[in-house]
Amino acid sequence: MTVTHTKGWWWEYYPETNYAGGPAGAAYATTAPSGAAELTPCNHPFNEGQTMPMAEYIQEAVEAPGQDITQKTTFTKGLKIIPGKLVQYMQSGVWLDRAVGIDPAETGGGALPKSFLLHYDDGNVEYTAYGCYITEYKISGSTDDYLKEEVSFDAYDVQAEAIAADDPPFDLSTAVAIFKDVGSTTITIDGTAIPDLLNFSITVTNIYAPKHAGSYYHKYPYLLKRDIEIEMEFETYEGDHILDMLSETADPCTIVFTPVGKLNFSATNMKPKPESVNINTVGEKGMKNYKVTFEIGGTTVITTP
Repeated sequence: MTVTHTKGWWWEYYPETNYAGGPAGAAYATTAPSGAAELTPCNHPFNEGQTMPMAEYIQEAVEAPGQDITQKTTFTKGLKIIPGKLVQYMQSGVWLDRAVGIDPAETGGGALPKSFLLHYDDGNVEYTAYGCYITEYKISGSTDDYLKEEVSFDAYDVQAEAIAADDPPFDLSTAVAIFKDVGSTTITIDGTAIPDLLNFSITVTNIYAPKHAGSYYHKYPYLLKRDIEIEMEFETYEGDHILDMLSETADPCTIVFTPVGKLNFSATNMKPKPESVNINTVGEKGMKNYKVTFEIGGTTVITTP
């Protein structure tokens, strides 16, 4: 009998040059890594449940006239790729840059995403997920805590294959980002400083085209659109853009974090999301905490200078 303990789990990644090509492979070639030299340890994970991508053929047992009472016919009608999700400490700007299409630089809407492969061991079998592309990225933090990254992604295909891994498989040498690292230089909303941030989150959602006919695999996940939401809680009275919701004409603003953990971050043309601002609440005795969620309000440009 085999008993699996998560001490035997590990995962590493490799940025693909061509979608689902593997290291230096042509598109859809799913070329396997040659070994540890082509694999990069992932960020140190949180001690939470992680979800690894997996391929599963959709097989349906159907019934038809002429069959006996315990007889069915099984057909394969598709291939399902179970999405992955990594929950980890922020140790670099790699995953945020990848989520917003900065590094590697993406072509933009209507193009295949810049992808990576993820190789992992589930304690029994090693797998490689090819053509992984981020569907949602979220970084969050609060007072006296670590910065937490949640990276959700889909994949083109998953194959069982054993590859020698680095030791250790996670980045144990790079310091993790903590809340003290956020805005140590400045946080501004259209130039107005926010010196007393209590918590925040930045969520990037990438939406892709659905599967097309002609293949089990999702060969053409063209990038359709991207949504950005920035949620903040602070005590500063920043009247412009946040509290004045009585203007008929929207007045988008620029939000700057210098830094947000391991890199700087700025987003232009963001506006308060409807019903996300606690403008009309009076809290208990003491300082009022202002809460607001910003969304894209124009031609938004994301930079991580």
